[in-house]
Amino acid sequence: MTLNWRELSSARRTHWPAARGALARPRVVDALNTTLLVVTAPAGYGKTTALAATLPGTGWPAAWLTLDADDADPQVLAAGLALAVAHLPGGHAPGRWLDQGASPVRVASRTADVLHAAQAWLVIDEAHYLTSPLLAPMLRELLDCGEGHVALLSRVPLKLPELVPLEAAGIVATLTAADLSFTPEELAELFGAHGQHPTPAEVRMAHALTEGWPIAARYLVQATAQGRVNLRTLRDLDGGDVQLGALFTYLAQEVLGPLEPALRALLTRSSVFEELTPELLEQVLDEREAPLWLEALAGSGTFLTKVGADSYRAHPLLRAHLRTLLAPAEAQAISARGAAYFAQTGRFRRALAAYLTAGAYPQAAAVLETHGAAWLALGRVTLVERSLARLPAGHWTPALHGLSGDTLRLASRYGDALAAYRQADPLTRAVGEIQVALDTVQPSLAWEALERAEGLAPPASRPLIRRLRAENLLNAGRLSEATALEPALQGGIRYALRSGDVHRALHLAEQAAAGETGGPRAAQNHRESVLLASFLNAVVGRADEAAHFAREGVAEGERLDSPFVQALALARLGHARLVAQDEAGAEAAYREALARAQGVTGRLQVEALLGLMTVRSRRGAWAEGQEHYTQALERTAGDAYMTGLLHLRMALNAVQDGREAGEALALAEAALTQCGDALGLAAVALARLAADPTCPVSAQTAADLLRYPFLLTRVSLLSPLLSRAGRAHLLARFAAGHPQHRAAWTGLAEPLGYPDLTALAHAPGFEIHVQVLGRVAVHGEDGEARDWGRARARDLLHLLALHPEGVGRLQAQEALFPDAEPGIGERNFRVTLHALAQVLEQGAPSGTFLERGDWLRLRRTPDLRVDLWEAGAALQATPGSPERLPRLLTLPPDIAESDLPQAQAAARQYALALPQALAEEAELARTQGDLAASRAAAERALSLDPAHEPAARTLMRLHQKSGNAAAIQRVYGQLLDALHPLGLTPLPETALLYQTLKT
Repeated sequence: MTLNWRELSSARRTHWPAARGALARPRVVDALNTTLLVVTAPAGYGKTTALAATLPGTGWPAAWLTLDADDADPQVLAAGLALAVAHLPGGHAPGRWLDQGASPVRVASRTADVLHAAQAWLVIDEAHYLTSPLLAPMLRELLDCGEGHVALLSRVPLKLPELVPLEAAGIVATLTAADLSFTPEELAELFGAHGQHPTPAEVRMAHALTEGWPIAARYLVQATAQGRVNLRTLRDLDGGDVQLGALFTYLAQEVLGPLEPALRALLTRSSVFEELTPELLEQVLDEREAPLWLEALAGSGTFLTKVGADSYRAHPLLRAHLRTLLAPAEAQAISARGAAYFAQTGRFRRALAAYLTAGAYPQAAAVLETHGAAWLALGRVTLVERSLARLPAGHWTPALHGLSGDTLRLASRYGDALAAYRQADPLTRAVGEIQVALDTVQPSLAWEALERAEGLAPPASRPLIRRLRAENLLNAGRLSEATALEPALQGGIRYALRSGDVHRALHLAEQAAAGETGGPRAAQNHRESVLLASFLNAVVGRADEAAHFAREGVAEGERLDSPFVQALALARLGHARLVAQDEAGAEAAYREALARAQGVTGRLQVEALLGLMTVRSRRGAWAEGQEHYTQALERTAGDAYMTGLLHLRMALNAVQDGREAGEALALAEAALTQCGDALGLAAVALARLAADPTCPVSAQTAADLLRYPFLLTRVSLLSPLLSRAGRAHLLARFAAGHPQHRAAWTGLAEPLGYPDLTALAHAPGFEIHVQVLGRVAVHGEDGEARDWGRARARDLLHLLALHPEGVGRLQAQEALFPDAEPGIGERNFRVTLHALAQVLEQGAPSGTFLERGDWLRLRRTPDLRVDLWEAGAALQATPGSPERLPRLLTLPPDIAESDLPQAQAAARQYALALPQALAEEAELARTQGDLAASRAAAERALSLDPAHEPAARTLMRLHQKSGNAAAIQRVYGQLLDALHPLGLTPLPETALLYQTLKT
């Protein structure tokens, strides 16, 4: 071995690559939880950037080595390894071994030892140079690195026998081009990092164009930021001007440059086709070696991707660049032969693209007329829209204008759709106008077009027109007329919803939603099952389920590229958050829905306005709420159901704010009676009861509540009152007025927290919160602290909170007035007890919250919350039980100060119990791998008790896991400082752990 081994490699190859402007890649972070990581992807997929940007943020020590062809020599590789790890703890050892003439295998082994000791990563870029058989012994030693880690980055799949046993042992993770490709969300983030804020549709188009290829995505973002590319005019790359010339130059130099001429020619001539098969190339290009050549191009990992048994495709940007190299006449000739082949084999979508490229416009128009409607039904809106855009105006027919109207309607461009329908034949125009009115739920806009269509329709088309009229009647809230025309409507979700059969509607909607998303289809707008399921779950008060379906709707709307579905899904997400009483989140969703609905149709804005009306009214901005109410009513377009819902929701807002609601309730009742909506009418009746405490409960209203119990048992979109206590008080009126339903009322009382009707009968209609942690206070339902009549009343409440089972009257008197004469003490105690009752039971019957007599006790009722009792439940819960740690982390650090000996003893006990419970949770979370939760619990425990050794031990172990030696030293030093004033030193267990971790 040469003594001058440093001349065999360059230190530049061990420099950590720059990764400026890199995005956080969660998939890469997750993949680092392994011993060996293999990253395989073609050029431009950001392998180097991903690792160079991600590893430094993990806290792991790391080294880098970029290989080249010379590293096939074991001695060169050994020199590179020695230089790469030299900066790690103990990293000079491989170099010293080289100085002493050690073999490359021994150097690789010593490098593995360095990685193990430091728990460090070694990233080897361009790892395909490791495939030389001469390197196999070195590679075996290097990969046997114990607690160290190795990442291998390669453009081509690594066929290394040394990986096989490691893969079998489950310690190899892989990242591929699919993992490194940008998602649409990551692409949007990349645009944002460059100050660009494209619309969701533009992001999806950019993602479809680049397919997430990082090099192309980064170029596109930079070019957009610099004004060289306009996303609004950048369409697909078939048959249009291309704005990506500089990127194509990169492709020519970096990707296509090394390709041999014959293969490059094949790629160029076949670039007019989206997908390649051996048969296509043989029939159209007369390439007899097509199978071998396609497989060779796919095997490179760069030029083609295999998408089926014998199908291949190139990246669209690569195809676009290659097409620029073809002479126009040659491209047209090849396309014409391809179109004939595709038409003969029944692949009409491929034939259409080839006809358009070949300039065979009559044939392209015929294909669109024949197959366009079927493609739209499968959701291929963009295909039809772009194909029509490439067809010269002289080849358009009335049928194609009708197809264009359907395309624009499905893209939620209703004004443009109506303009296109006006150039179609009269019947197609009338049907198109009806469908626009149906899609946007504007029944008043459909009646005149329905009359025209019925006059024009031949016998074969009349069943369709009848169905359209029936659906418009359903949209108008005229259910009996609708089902008279089309009885089958009674089995649908929207009929069940609008007739008040909410449980059947919910069942049907959730059943339909289960198989609706993800498949090839056109957007169904308000008929989307996931959106109906979301709305219905909000109606019955299931906020989580409503939010789940709404988010599915947002994602489905983006997939279908439907602004209508996206906007309505966001409004439904607002409803879900409103039911969850997340008013800020609801308002944000409603405002985004309103923004998405702009330019689509006014009717689409109604639900967002309904939500904003409610949110603003609840926040005291009543005039603003009224304005939203008026705007929404102007946009209902003849929909009686939505009109009734708006009146009802406004009435509920008034009831919940203590305002007059009579007029809005009357309007709601009239509209919902027209629809026959039993649920809406039941909600009207309950709202009247909530507004008037003297109003008797009718037998019909009692029956309605039994049918729709969720109106009181949960907060729902139509609940008369928001507070649980208020709804319980209203239920007590039902129980008192209709005792024959005792069993049913008992069942409804239980979800509200009352075990029986006796307890329910005492429901005051509001909640009281007793605070003993931090300070002693009584809060009403509005959150305001109530004034104390006497200071000793506060001490009495403190005493009762410490004794949930109660305290004897004489014992309490002695505790509060220990030095008073018996008569004076008894009188003072009586006055104090009365003062406490006034604070606690303000607005409630005597005895609601405070049991008085010889035995004094705070009554355990759902309407009385005592924070000390809740804290005790969390402290006594089993370690690791759900929600225990989050609750412990929010508990105040101490019990309120008091001169009562019992309170002082309880405070000392609480001060010991809270950090101990947090330390238990910290250690349990650490052993379960939840390091963030463990750290939060340990740090909170030490903030309460800096001398708490179990918490300090857990925190030191956490810092050791992240390789932070300075933090270990800091924790131990702070523990010493806390113990010193107490005359204590760390336990042997703690001191030993520190010494072990330090070394």
